[in-house]
This record gives sequence, C-alpha cells and structure tokens, in this order.
Amino acid sequence: MMTPKEFQKQFKRLLMSRVEGMDWEDKLARVRQYLRQLEARQSPEEESAELSPSLELIPFEPGKRPVDEALYPGHGCSERVGCINTAGDPAELGDEVWLLYRLRDLYAFVAPFERPFEVTLSAWFLPPSPERGAPCPVPGLIDLPLSPQVVSTSSYPVPMLEPAPWNAFHQTVYVATIAPARQLMPRAPGAAAGGGYDWLDLPASFRAQIPDGEDPFTFASLFRQQLRVEIKLSEAGRTVVAESTEIEVFDTGRFGSLYARLLDRLVKADTEIQQRELGIDELHVGYHPWFPVLTIGMDKAALYLRAIHQDLEQHRRNLPDPRWLLRVGLYLELLTCLGIFEAVKREYPDVLSPEEREAFERGEAFAPVRAAIDVAAWRQVWDMRHIAPRAAGFFAAGPVSLTNLMRKQKATLAFLHTHHADLQRAIELAGPNLGNAQETWHRVFRDAERAVLRNSALAFPELSHLDPRWRDFALWHQRGDVRLFGLSLMPEALTGLFGDQDGIFPAACRQYRKSMNDVARWAAERRLMDYTGDECIPRNASLLEATMDKNPSLLAALERRDGYGAAQSIDLDAPSKAALEASPEDVMVLLRRTPVFKPLLDRELRKLARRARRVEYGPLDRIVLQGQRDSSMYVVASGTVEVLVRHPGGQDTPVAALEKGAVFGEFALLTGEERTATVRAIDEVVLYQITKEALQPIIEARPQLVIELSLLMASRQAHLRDAAERYLEAEDKVRSLAGRIRKFVLG
Repeated sequence: MMTPKEFQKQFKRLLMSRVEGMDWEDKLARVRQYLRQLEARQSPEEESAELSPSLELIPFEPGKRPVDEALYPGHGCSERVGCINTAGDPAELGDEVWLLYRLRDLYAFVAPFERPFEVTLSAWFLPPSPERGAPCPVPGLIDLPLSPQVVSTSSYPVPMLEPAPWNAFHQTVYVATIAPARQLMPRAPGAAAGGGYDWLDLPASFRAQIPDGEDPFTFASLFRQQLRVEIKLSEAGRTVVAESTEIEVFDTGRFGSLYARLLDRLVKADTEIQQRELGIDELHVGYHPWFPVLTIGMDKAALYLRAIHQDLEQHRRNLPDPRWLLRVGLYLELLTCLGIFEAVKREYPDVLSPEEREAFERGEAFAPVRAAIDVAAWRQVWDMRHIAPRAAGFFAAGPVSLTNLMRKQKATLAFLHTHHADLQRAIELAGPNLGNAQETWHRVFRDAERAVLRNSALAFPELSHLDPRWRDFALWHQRGDVRLFGLSLMPEALTGLFGDQDGIFPAACRQYRKSMNDVARWAAERRLMDYTGDECIPRNASLLEATMDKNPSLLAALERRDGYGAAQSIDLDAPSKAALEASPEDVMVLLRRTPVFKPLLDRELRKLARRARRVEYGPLDRIVLQGQRDSSMYVVASGTVEVLVRHPGGQDTPVAALEKGAVFGEFALLTGEERTATVRAIDEVVLYQITKEALQPIIEARPQLVIELSLLMASRQAHLRDAAERYLEAEDKVRSLAGRIRKFVLG
C-alpha cells in the first residue's frame, strides 16, 4: 500500500519528467483538465484499465496534407484519394494513401497492464451502388496487422514515416498506409510478384463486372475503384473498437487513353481519307481541324495530372482537393469520348473493343454516363472536320491553304461548346464542391494556357510556312492593335484573314476563359460550385493576360502559385523552392503587435508562437469563406488580403484590405462562430494560423484570461458606436462572450 508521501513523490517525479512538446504550464493544464474529467465521473477510482479505448480516424481537410503533422502536430489530415499508373514504369506505379488516426484511453494495453492487442487494417471494393451487392474484400487486405508509425519530423518537407511506440498514444497521431499498386492490383498471370493477389482470388461475381481485363481499374470500372477502409483495435480476436472511412483510387495511367484513341483511330484515319480525296501525297495529321483542340486538351490534362501526382506523392498543395478534379476530369473524358464514339459508330465501329462496348452498353457503372452523353451534338461537331484544300500565292501553307487556320478556329469553338456542355454534366456526376472549386478552376485554366503556349508549333503547322514576323502577328495579335511588333506594312491577305480579331494565343485563352466562366456560373446557380467575385476566373488569374500586359511580377506570382520557380509557361522543369520557416521569436514579434493577443504574457505568447502554423496563398486564393464554421484566426505576415461580404442578392462587395500585422478570424477562434466575410489573397501572402487547439492550453492554465479576452473583443465590436451605448453594451458582451469562450474553448 502506497503512503501519501510516496504518492506525492511519484506524482512529482511524473510532473518533472520530460515530455516532448510539453512545458510546465502544459503539464499543469493537462492535470487540471484531467481532474475536471474525474470530478464528472461517478466512480473516479474505476479509472485505468476499465476505460474503454476509442479510435479516431482524422478526416481529410481541403488545403492540408498528412505531412503537415510533422511540423504542426494536430494539423495533419488523412488522404481520401490515391493513384496508380498502369501506363508507366512498373517500379513507379503510384503513391501511398496515408490515413491518420488516434488511439485514446489505451491504458489497459500498455504499461503497466500490458494486455495483448492488435491494430489491423481491412479494405473492401465497393459496388457501383448499394443495390448492386455487398462490398468485395480485397485479398490480402483483411485484418492486416499495422505497426505503429508516424510522420517523420526529421525528413520534412519530404513525406516519410518512422516507427513510434504504442505507449505514447496519448500524444501521437499514427499513420496507416495503403499502397494501391502493390496491394490493390493483382499479379500478372504467371508472375510470382508484382501485385497483392491473384485475379482469381476475387469472387466470380466481382470479376464478372469487368469483362475487358483482369484488374479492378479497367474501362469497365471507369478506371477507378471506391474502397471502404477500416482500422480496428482487437484483443484475442475480439473487436474492441473500429472506425472506417472511404477512399477513391484512380488509374491515372489510363486517363487520357480515350482522347488518344480519338487521335490515333479517328482523326488520323479521317486525315488519310481526306488526303486521298484532296489528291495530296503526304498530309500530316496536324492539319486536321480537330487536331489542335485534342492535342492542347490532352496536354492540359497531363499538366493538371502532374500537379495531382505532386500533391499525392509529395504532399504539395497545387490543389486544395485533388479528388474533385479527378472525378470531374474522368467523367468529362468519358462523356466527350463516348459521345464522339457513338456519333461516328457507323463509320468507325471498332474504337471500343467488344468487351468495352458490352461494359458501356450494359454495365451498371456506366448508367449515369449513358444517360448524359449527347450524340447528336457531337455529330454536328464531327461535320466541321474538313481540311481546306491547297491554295496558291500568299494563302499557300504547304499542303493546305492558310484558311485552314480559320477552319481550325471554328472547329475548336464548336468542340469547346459541346465539350463544356459535357463539363456541366461531369460536374453533376462528380458532385458539388462549394469550398474550393474556384481555386481548382484557376489551376485548370492556367494549365490550359500553358498547353496552348507549349503546343503552337505542333498544333498549327500552317504557321511554319509564314515569315517569322507574320507568324508572330498570327499568334499574338490583339483586336484593335495595328502596331503590334512594329510592323508598318502587313500583307493585306493576312490582315484580311484575321480581320479585327485576336490572334491564336489571345483568342484561344480568352475563349477558354469565357467558356469556363460560363460553366462556373451555370454550376453556381445549381449549387454545384461557388466562387467569389463577378467571375470565377477573372482576368488577373491569367498567365496570358499578365504576359500581354507586361506584368512580370503577376506572371511570376501565378507561376509560383502553381509550383513553378519562375515564369515557366513552357519550360516546366524548374521546381519551386521550399519556403523558409520563421523562428518562434520572429512569430512572437508579429503576434505581439496583434491587439487581440495583448492580454497574453510573454511566456504565453512564446508558447502560442511555437504552435502557429505558417501558410502561404497565391493571388486570388480564398483563405476563409463567408458562412464557413471553423476555429482559426490568421495574422498577415506579408502581402495583402481582401475582405468581401456577400449580400443576399449574391454580389460580393470588397469592404477592406488588410496588410502586414492585420488579423482576421478572431471571433471564429474564440467562439466558433461562422465566418461573416470571405477573405482572399490579392497577391502572394504569408499568414500565421492560430487554432483553438493552440490557444486551449494557455486558457486552461490561466482561466481568468477569458475575461480579459472578452473585454477586448467586446470593445472591438462596439468601437464604432456611441460612447455611452458602447459602455453599457460592452458590459453585457463581456459576460456573454466569457461564457461562450469558456464553452467553446474549454468544452
């Protein structure tokens, strides 16, 4: 039996023990919190091994990545999407999906009780709809034992894992991983290694749904699988606690394969037919009116897939939510390509294999796609595919006429019109995105601009037959500008060909921006997307406009936002440099200038500075959204942000611009209230994010701080009112705010 003095010594020894990430005030705050919990229980003496463990899967949060847990504990999130690449190097088939989880009240299974336990992972392929059968267990991924591992702090910002003990569960976020290429793909027939199981290990009912191959990611499965993943804590075969989530895995190696068929089996074949009809000896497929839009479109898709792979494999932040863009892009490819395949089925019946046609016409997964394709519209676009015959004189452009450029322009506009009608239906099938669709739209649009700039020589071989000065005119001319490139005498045939309209680059990028804005407006009206401002993609989100306006700082900022080191619209191999982290002392100086933190003591402010999360945003990125509920405030470290308020009619009105040292979101931090305005970056900005979790131990250690914060916040709310009214109202607000802050922060 322990004496009171021995108990006191052991308790003091425990308090004096070094705990990573905790100082003396943190320990006292944790003890106070624990004592409050014990006081709330009817039998505190039953605490210890009788506590029921719990398991929490950390959800995905847009804009965050699992690797954030290394530098900012509590800020990491799970992934909900993964990729494989069956078209690439077999040694580099894809990334790992990281799922973060916490174990709580594990006292019965660690020292001193040390009862045996096991943490396992299981996964099931989900059917296209709940009515189409039960989930299918993934062979080799049922009750797979997990070893304790965490995000490595030593390798940051490179995402790596390192082992960690189970007995540190109270302060640890663990990571479970799924490697789609190794665990979700079957081995090749006759191979001893390479996949996680044999194809025949899957139930016959599952394999029957995939008539066109022997893996779960073929055309018949829409190049993807949705999985349910469960993490479970067990003791002697008995489930103690379990938690599950859903993830999606896409075979991005097969993305674009349908577009490639359009070029290889349709456009090339049609070019050969027209070559014979026109009596031309050799005719490159690049002269076909459909060639530019397909070539540029495929390159655009390759660029945004590159960004997605960087997000998933390297945990970069090119896109707030890669899954939504993968869904939209996949459905758009299916709707467009299958619509075209059906439109030309009589002339080209073999673009789909017999097995793929069976899956398309009868498969349950294709039911929504079959209902949405527009065959008649694509037939009309197919009729605009005729190459302009060879001409003499100035209009000669090798084997064709220079007027073929105008045919390409008309075919491209018709293609985009129908393609973006498909895009509307693709958004419906992908599901709504009201939080970050605008930022995704900006990235896709700029990748389209990059594709236009990178592919001009390939997509428009007619230009190679022009004088270089006239070629520049054809590419860069702006409507109404007759002085471009200092040309005093332009061939009348060339100016007559273009008329008073934009050249190829401005026309392509501006038309694409208009079309994407039209789609965004349509989607916003149906609550499928949301965006801030009059246009989803304003002019100052454009690489081309920054180039034409000779605005190198904006151009460089947009390129850096998309992960490129400088203005790299054509050369995409220069990676951006990792940002340097400020020291806690620098952050403390910044926070000290912030009025809301005036009541904090130096040691409290230093503790808060260590837990502040550095975040960066590019031009026009939104930081918080009006109506959103979260519990973070932000301090502007550099750059400028814009505050906008949405009126009942839907208009967004700018009400303020905030620069270095300004704060926003303090009421959300202290009370959890929904955001009363949207805040977005005007240029490149660096912010420090302060969360409820960072502030909580400080208030727990000094509860009277709530009153000081309440006084400050109440006076800030009332500062524009009459002095007498302000005093009376502030007194009421102090009492009200103090209660709300205690309830929200301390629970």
